Amino acid sequence: MDEKQRLILGGVVIIFVIAMAFSFKGNISQYVSVSYVVEKQSIENVQVNGTIVLGSTKYYPENNTRIFDITDGKSTMTVIFTGTLTNYQEGIPAVVIGDYNNGIFHAQKVLLKCPSKYEAMEENYSGKGV
Repeated sequence: MDEKQRLILGGVVIIFVIAMAFSFKGNISQYVSVSYVVEKQSIENVQVNGTIVLGSTKYYPENNTRIFDITDGKSTMTVIFTGTLTNYQEGIPAVVIGDYNNGIFHAQKVLLKCPSKYEAMEENYSGKGV
């Protein structure tokens, strides 16, 4: 391989590495609290950890949309999600992934914690059960 071919190959490798770095950066989302998001007023591509507020859920079966609130104990925000959620319950921890603007969090994904795990922990700490 001559000098010119090595330079071209090196340039292609460098461009490929830079393109991959930008690709990964676009897919990484910050992990933040509800309070942080509410304070920012507008933020894109974040993961927000909170607990689904009891009595806050509105479900619209015609388009499989849920509107609910999550809280971190300090602040509360409204989440809109369209899609299927298994094991959905109020009062359990959840992570919502998406964008926040105009006072509403538009979730592309909702990750629910296993409710039975938290019920078992609650029983153990309350003196009920093992």
